[in-house]
Amino acid sequence: MFRSLLVAFAICFSGSVLADVVIMSNGDKLTGRLDSVAGGSAILETTYAGVVRLDLSQIQSLQTDESFAVRLPAGVVEGFFSADVLQRLRTDAGDVDLTLTDIRSATQSRNQFTQFTTQWNARLDLALSLADGNTTAEASNVLLEADYANELNAHAITALFAKEEGEGLVTKDQLDIDYGYKRFISERWYGAANAEYFQDTLKDIDSRITVGAGVGVQFIDTSLENLASDLSISAVQEDINGESDIQPALRWGLDYQRFLNAKTIEIFHRQSILQLLEGDKSQVLSSSTGLRYAYNERIDTTFRVDLAYESDPPLGNKKTDTTYSLGVGVKF
Repeated sequence: MFRSLLVAFAICFSGSVLADVVIMSNGDKLTGRLDSVAGGSAILETTYAGVVRLDLSQIQSLQTDESFAVRLPAGVVEGFFSADVLQRLRTDAGDVDLTLTDIRSATQSRNQFTQFTTQWNARLDLALSLADGNTTAEASNVLLEADYANELNAHAITALFAKEEGEGLVTKDQLDIDYGYKRFISERWYGAANAEYFQDTLKDIDSRITVGAGVGVQFIDTSLENLASDLSISAVQEDINGESDIQPALRWGLDYQRFLNAKTIEIFHRQSILQLLEGDKSQVLSSSTGLRYAYNERIDTTFRVDLAYESDPPLGNKKTDTTYSLGVGVKF
């Protein structure tokens, strides 16, 4: 059952609210920003202890003036957590009593201009492997991700370097740098711009530079799930075997992210497809799909599958190149 809340902001208790408040069953009082409720835990972001996960069974009440989509056994309602001693949920149909442990999930929509604050994040994933036996092989895979967002703008950059060497021969040497920009023009729609530099010396791709602009839509953007897609008109410059060529293209991008188990597990998938519009009209697809497990706020482990596909690769090369990585990530 869905009930829409018509107001975007309300004060749930008298006095000024400077932060969300969690009152524990033993009387302790914690303040911060309530990110979400999931997996039997409330996730509170604090300035003094980072991200804190609190067992719902040990919480007396949650106090916040923000709007959440609250999933209960009977369905989903949109409402506010109230500040009574006994937990109450404020909805458009009135206040209702609530048992915190009955909450399956509570997520906050990020499709509101007033909610965003300026923030940046960065992470580094590193995977290394060494095999020594009948053959000797070394492989390294480094992924750097950084993003910055404020009320209307979002920037994201990824840099992937992959190299493999066996028996003195280099079998992979790739560099892929991608930049994306969003300028929100409504709660869901945004203008999109992107630029990518790709190099694969073993495939004789000295460089592939893609620059484009278009429009995108934010289908889902909550504290537990994100889904966005964009379509751009692009220009592609390729230097292959010493020959340079510039072609127009269409680019479709997709970005998905889902958190599970009180945000200790993350599932992600990113992909882009380039459709060249002249010459051989070939397609170029790149994607990264994986699973992360967070040990704490800073350290996690990641299993990732990176896929590169070209419908018309340089002579002597395969169409599909797949890399499997298992490594450690650090979040800054």
